[in-house]
Amino acid sequence: MKTIDLTAIQVHFDATTFSRESFASAMDRYVRLARGLWRGERHVTVFPEFFPTFLYPAFRGMTLKGGPGKILLKYALKNTGLSLNPLRQAFLNHALEIELFYRKTFGALAGEFKTYLLAPSILMPEVDFESSRGTFLRDKRLYNMAYLFSPQGRLIAKIAKRNLTDAESRILFSRGSSFGNIAETSIGTLGVAICYDMFFESEVRRLDSNGCEILLVPSCNFAPWKAHLNGSTQERVWFRDGPISASKDRENIRFLVNAMAVGDIGGQTAQGRSSIWHNGKVLAISREVEREDVVNAIVELDF
Repeated sequence: MKTIDLTAIQVHFDATTFSRESFASAMDRYVRLARGLWRGERHVTVFPEFFPTFLYPAFRGMTLKGGPGKILLKYALKNTGLSLNPLRQAFLNHALEIELFYRKTFGALAGEFKTYLLAPSILMPEVDFESSRGTFLRDKRLYNMAYLFSPQGRLIAKIAKRNLTDAESRILFSRGSSFGNIAETSIGTLGVAICYDMFFESEVRRLDSNGCEILLVPSCNFAPWKAHLNGSTQERVWFRDGPISASKDRENIRFLVNAMAVGDIGGQTAQGRSSIWHNGKVLAISREVEREDVVNAIVELDF
């Protein structure tokens, strides 16, 4: 048995977070805080969902009001071009530039701190490299996509969200059904369920049957965390139908790491508590609902 640090980064974001310099500095600071908690032999670090999307350059000159959905549409309308799908094209215009920054930033962090690192998901097309063509777009679909890096800083998997919320379906996103969400690694099999995917039994069952041992879940929740919901609260329903259900009595899934983004975009507030679970029982959980935090648990695995 060897020891592994499982770390959930609870990122706080606002309109000042998204210059590239401040973004890179903030991400570095979070991983340094995590390293201060590590006591295990190996490390897995998980960032939340979606907030790097606002790195796209034209957001810098925009007034961010109206919540994420309206802001994305406003960006697209501001940057439309001659295209059959001008809203999507607005993001594709800068996709290669953004993907390079995203890949280099988080690959460097994984390599420097020697951790498996799930970068925060971002609205992005599939980008590939071929020696004669260089870096290019595979197609023009946009996904809620996250990159998984090895402790050597190498990209080892691309994961796209497979189940979209109503808001995502109405905007610009495509389902990531063609992407795998399992990675065989030196510490075991890592699986990824991006936020809403965690709440689908079919997704969790497929991950479990494919051998997932540690399930990584990046999330961003814009529902009030303490609001009443179906005779309970958003918080209790989240934990009951999400991490508890996804990690309890599974054939292979032993641990679940749920990293949540918090903050404000356009007057809409993201809230949540990042957490780490084993067989339906919490190992570590943030006390914060609207502020940044780093949550860590040391576990044992055979590898």
